[in-house]
Amino acid sequence: MSDTSYRADLDNRSFDCTVSDDEGLMLDETDADASATDISVERVGPGYLSLLVDGTSISAAVEPLDGNRYRVTINGRMTEVQVKDERAMLLESFGLEAAADAGEAEVRAPMPGLVLDVLVSEGDTVEADEGLLVLEAMKMENELSAPGPGTVEAIHVSEGDAVEKDALLIELDLEA
Repeated sequence: MSDTSYRADLDNRSFDCTVSDDEGLMLDETDADASATDISVERVGPGYLSLLVDGTSISAAVEPLDGNRYRVTINGRMTEVQVKDERAMLLESFGLEAAADAGEAEVRAPMPGLVLDVLVSEGDTVEADEGLLVLEAMKMENELSAPGPGTVEAIHVSEGDAVEKDALLIELDLEA
């Protein structure tokens, strides 16, 4: 049995979601004292789900948007949900945000690890979310991505380097 964890940001509230092979979907509101709720989910067609929450059946329409955003409609109420997977939550917990302003940007190690692969060279043009390097940490391979479109200005590590948390890995010049 495997569990997969996500975080859903909805209306300025965050919910940790765990999808389990044997227990269905568990939701726990992360910024309040809400208790976990057991929810059964059944796909009834493309983009449509049937949820059973505390014995009440609820229909939901789910429309994918760009990135990890979805438009969800429940009982005529439409809202957008941002979903973050385990990797994104791990990077967020180490203070590495996905978005960045134009100008110089530094990509730093979110945790101690081993550089497995450098995916770019100095002078390369990169797009937002394009992979820059692969860092092995906590027995997981983590691809660190560009926070926005720009140019690789400097690379401070090589394949095989061991790095500490917050070590400067790559410098970027981000586009306006």
